[in-house]
Amino acid sequence: MSESTLSGYILVTPQESTFTYLIDRSGSVVHTWKSDYNAGLTAILTDEGHLFRAGKVSNDHYIHGSGGVIEEFDWDGHLIWQYYYSDTDKFQHHDFMVLPNGDILFIAAEIITAQEALALGRDPAKLRDGYLAADKLVEVRPEGFSGGEIVWEWRAIDHIVQDIAPTAATFGTVAGHPERIDFNYEGRPAFPDGWTHINSVDYDADTDRILISARNYNEIWIIDHSTTTAEAAGHDGGASGHGGDLLYRWGNPEAYDAGTRADRQLFGQHDAKWIDAGLPGAGDILVFDNGADRPGGNYSRILELTVPTTANGGYALSAAGTYGPASPTWTYVSPGLTDFYSARMSGAQRLRDGHTLATLGDSGTLVEITNEGATAWTWDAELSLLEGGTPGTETSVFYATWYPEDYAGFAGKGLVAEDPFLGALTRSGVVALEGALGQSQALMTASPTSLGLGPASQGLVATISAGLA
Repeated sequence: MSESTLSGYILVTPQESTFTYLIDRSGSVVHTWKSDYNAGLTAILTDEGHLFRAGKVSNDHYIHGSGGVIEEFDWDGHLIWQYYYSDTDKFQHHDFMVLPNGDILFIAAEIITAQEALALGRDPAKLRDGYLAADKLVEVRPEGFSGGEIVWEWRAIDHIVQDIAPTAATFGTVAGHPERIDFNYEGRPAFPDGWTHINSVDYDADTDRILISARNYNEIWIIDHSTTTAEAAGHDGGASGHGGDLLYRWGNPEAYDAGTRADRQLFGQHDAKWIDAGLPGAGDILVFDNGADRPGGNYSRILELTVPTTANGGYALSAAGTYGPASPTWTYVSPGLTDFYSARMSGAQRLRDGHTLATLGDSGTLVEITNEGATAWTWDAELSLLEGGTPGTETSVFYATWYPEDYAGFAGKGLVAEDPFLGALTRSGVVALEGALGQSQALMTASPTSLGLGPASQGLVATISAGLA
């Protein structure tokens, strides 16, 4: 573990774990939360000190990254809101975010039957599963302990174009409609999972726009959030005047017949996010380019994009019919090339000092990178007995998030590094205790006493822990 001069804490949510961890710069755990569910990929800490976290529930239509429930915990680990979005027809997956008004914006998929897909112009040869998992965005307003009002939706399937079924209403020239999604394009034919396979979402309050990463198209998209749900289903309305059509796309001109495979710049990317105001590069987009299927070999990059806009804040096509920029403003590639690689998951976050925090999702390795490309700090989940098991049992991380020491959510909170051995034993004991007693609780974990357990249960935790030592 190397040193960084930037203090703060990092939120880490291992995927094969029911725990979420806040760690300090030494890698020590300073706070934990516990759910009944393994991570449904994303976790977010609010400025109230509340944890929002997605969990994996059982669903017959799982795609990679499926979740199904979003939960809210207070600082002390009490479950205060729980919203399920998972049944035979739809399910939440991958990423979500908490909007400034408190609504939750999340990625979901809905099942489109083969008959429906074919009527819309889907190539029959590309319906491998007998149905289509079509991505959409859902905005829910929390109500009570387990309720929520859906206040806005956007569906990818409302914005398609295709050129193989002339009788379908979606028929048209793909190159003539860069604002639409080619229904039959397959940028990653070996990975058909989830059609578009949207895996990240971000929101810009200044423009009221949404940024999406569509992994199977090797593209990032921007859409208008100022629409009503009805407008978002069409091609008119909203501040942009284009309804729910794509306002901008980047990474793969081949996806809209404006280039070839040689023009592709993204390969199975994740975590496209605008850089926050006040940070170096504010307003630019950071994206983790995983490098899956990259012709030059398996290695990952981090890209910073300065997106050109028109006088009215729109996005214009170049003379070649593509969206800029022609190349990234900043690129990180490891000097060792292939030693910085994660085929799936992963993320990148710009920090206050201009460094970038990278998450190599497959291994759960965090790397802080300077603007010059040097490594300032590293942390590896493989080396940390987070849940009391053996190394390698809970290492993959969708993306980690750094929070400064003066973050509002930490105000008045005691953040003390725990003893790593005792903390790991306690967490392992809690898991064993829940299994033995059939408990189903969301509990903050630090010691048997702080769990609020009675003497008998404390004794059982101690016995289990002793057996694991």
